[in-house]
Amino acid sequence: LGCNEWQPYVGAAGAPEEGFAVDLTREALRRMGWKLDFRTRPWARCLEEMRRGTLDGVLCAYRVPERRWVFGRVPLGLGPEWSDEFVILRRRGSAWRYRSPEDLKSARLALVSGYVYPEPIAGRLRAGGSGLALVTGDDPTTRLLELVAMGRAEATVEQRLPLEAVLSSRPDLRSKVEEVGTLPGWRVYVALRPDYPNAEAVMRELDRRLLEVYRSAEFGRILGRYGLRPAASAPGPTAGGHVPAP
Repeated sequence: LGCNEWQPYVGAAGAPEEGFAVDLTREALRRMGWKLDFRTRPWARCLEEMRRGTLDGVLCAYRVPERRWVFGRVPLGLGPEWSDEFVILRRRGSAWRYRSPEDLKSARLALVSGYVYPEPIAGRLRAGGSGLALVTGDDPTTRLLELVAMGRAEATVEQRLPLEAVLSSRPDLRSKVEEVGTLPGWRVYVALRPDYPNAEAVMRELDRRLLEVYRSAEFGRILGRYGLRPAASAPGPTAGGHVPAP
């Protein structure tokens, strides 16, 4: 399975902390008698390798109609019912203002190549991406924030946990951006390529094992390695914080 870095969900393959979604999936697969072969890739490369059949699947994928993959029904998160939110960040001092999602139609946005986004951003991508700055690489969230901080984009849209993970380690970026709004978030899942052998049956069993891990003491230990706690005891991370609004 592959994914780009998206801390705290996913870190670099082979690192001491590969991300809680990687650890959660690895533990679920272990209970199936399987072993996880996790690979860090730019997201666009993950998509290409899945098309070629050299990658079996991805972690932290949005379950949307555009993706013709085999998805599980149990998400990867702070709990099986938990959902993050999209945060809209702009460069401090930018003349661009956010009042409603309609304002995202005119902003110079930094986005990740190959990602899917909610409307109206999705419409801009379908129309050819004019006025968008697309990034790639193993750690795209950091790159999004760098573009906004440097003024090469007016704003970006990303899930809160990954944003906070970057900003907590990069005070130089935190001082240059500010939160101006949110959108409902999407849950993230393991997904297999459609031609993977017995993909539907594999995902059903993985769902069952993921729920086992969520209900076990091991889940709290996994999250604890990343300064997080299960959603049943708290709605979000124990560390990090809200980016002040203007």
